[in-house]
Amino acid sequence: MSSSELKSKLPPQNIEAESSLLASLMIDSHSFDEIAERRLTVKDFYDEKHQNIYQAILELAKKGRPIDLITVTDALRTLQTLEKSGGVDYLSSILDKITSSANVNYYAEIIKSKSMLRQLIFATSEIVTKCFENVGDVRSLLDEAEKKIFEINQDLFTNDFTHIKEIVNKTIEDLTNNENKSGLSGIPSGFVELDDKTDGFQKSELIVIAARPSMGKTSLALNIAANASIKYGKRIGIFSCEMSKYHLGRRMICSEARVNELKMKKGMLTRQEKDYIVQAAEKLYDTPIVFDDTPNIQILELRTKARKMMRDYKLDMIIIDYLGLITVGDEAGKNAPRHEQIAYVSRSLKSLARQLEIPIIALAQLNRNVESRGEDARPKLSDLKDSGSIEQDADVILFIHGKSSDSKQSGDDENRYSDADQRELIIGKNRNGPTDIVKVVFLKSFTRFESYTKDLIDAD
Repeated sequence: MSSSELKSKLPPQNIEAESSLLASLMIDSHSFDEIAERRLTVKDFYDEKHQNIYQAILELAKKGRPIDLITVTDALRTLQTLEKSGGVDYLSSILDKITSSANVNYYAEIIKSKSMLRQLIFATSEIVTKCFENVGDVRSLLDEAEKKIFEINQDLFTNDFTHIKEIVNKTIEDLTNNENKSGLSGIPSGFVELDDKTDGFQKSELIVIAARPSMGKTSLALNIAANASIKYGKRIGIFSCEMSKYHLGRRMICSEARVNELKMKKGMLTRQEKDYIVQAAEKLYDTPIVFDDTPNIQILELRTKARKMMRDYKLDMIIIDYLGLITVGDEAGKNAPRHEQIAYVSRSLKSLARQLEIPIIALAQLNRNVESRGEDARPKLSDLKDSGSIEQDADVILFIHGKSSDSKQSGDDENRYSDADQRELIIGKNRNGPTDIVKVVFLKSFTRFESYTKDLIDAD
């Protein structure tokens, strides 16, 4: 392509993404923190109006001031660029197009991508011109080309290099803290034998709980959340892609009360069971558990919401129910094969766990291979549905295994544990510890898991 043809083409840009990002920042000042890792600069914007508006937003952010229509307008006046930016009418018009800042990270990614393409075009066209004009020797041209590409590539990375001094200090600090407490270094699950094997769920870990349908994945996750929050005061964020937050809340209350949820829905509870419900509700009322039940959530939106939830509630752990219902957008190829989409989701969740420095528990389905091996066959890593990448990305993988018996829904208080089933939590992968099998008890009527005791199993 000739130089004249190159100049006649419109450079890569996305004006809608630029205006949407600016509007998102004015809708929610905290969105500026969300895009910090993108390291957007004024020059990343193609439209001059948008460059001016973003410059005003940067000035406000540097001073720790709120970002909204009024403050941005005032900042533009101070910079004497209000008219060049389209005036108040233009600012109002872009705000009218956006009602939520949820996709601000996606807009930032588009803007950065288009900016880097423009930089590549500019850098390579300069090299092409010098090559045609025989300016300089080949080695110097190669060096210049490499330098320009490297400078552009640097925009993709933040400075995450850490001197060993900082690592040593952190290690000694952790050692000192551990001496002043007894118990686990991670978030407790509330299941003693499991916690002995894992030392709790550790910071930055991705933990996958997998099973076939109706084996109690959601129940186990909710029990872990309740145990960690009620007994240890841990702040838990729960993303439900399947059930509503009210359904999850009701299930959590009934499980904690050891009362059958179906009986509660039908209004068939005994006086004693009603008392149990009230006691459980009081116990859960002040626990730091936060729900989000956005259906068909995309992974980019989930990551954005998780960061906001982390900022607002200082979470200790996140639970996602479940991995297979998270969708992907164009960034991962929404028309790509499902196993590629799941691979992208699992990588993203592991990356999110590292960014937030908290454990993330994601529930997952097993494929039918496990059933084809027989009723008593234990699940294995190759049974994870749609993607072998889950096996690579996860730090801990737990399988729920056991026969599912019919629930005997007794309303008689002294027979409350009559449907106790023995289940196994198979630690199929444990990056920093042993793999093993942990016995637990599943009280199906109450959708509740408890640590294994012979008394519970013998109750029937």
